[in-house]
Amino acid sequence: MSTPTIVTLLKYKRWIDLETLKAIKEVDTSAKAEKRHLTLRLMNHIYVVDMIFRANLTGQQHWYTALNTPDTPSADELLDKMAACTDWYIEAVNAMTAEDLATTIKFQFVDGGEGEMKAEDMLNHVLFHGTYHRGAVGWLLSECGVTPPKDVLTVFLRDHNH
Repeated sequence: MSTPTIVTLLKYKRWIDLETLKAIKEVDTSAKAEKRHLTLRLMNHIYVVDMIFRANLTGQQHWYTALNTPDTPSADELLDKMAACTDWYIEAVNAMTAEDLATTIKFQFVDGGEGEMKAEDMLNHVLFHGTYHRGAVGWLLSECGVTPPKDVLTVFLRDHNH
């Protein structure tokens, strides 16, 4: 995949993550507190995995010991954190060459196992991992009486990719 394509998909990811978090903020916290909490846990999990793979891509140590954090950030905190994280990815990918994307990187999984992936495969994981969890969040939002955002690339390309 070319770097411009990856950047477009990252911009889509940033847009839909933020739209999903905005929808979570519409959930009635008094009536649907447990489901709202679960939506935030799922979005935080996406963020944590994004940060773990960011560290892996750069060869830096991360300090996560699990695929989620003990505390659950607010939707507003996650809005800021997820946007900043994806902005970092966009900037990093814009600076990558085809050789950079093909570079194999060794890393440690959170469970301690050793891993090895091409940079492009790591980026693909970051891009596609969240779709599964946003789907679950969308289902929970519907159960809470909130219309989830349309998590489809075509909507983003039509309305937001100028």
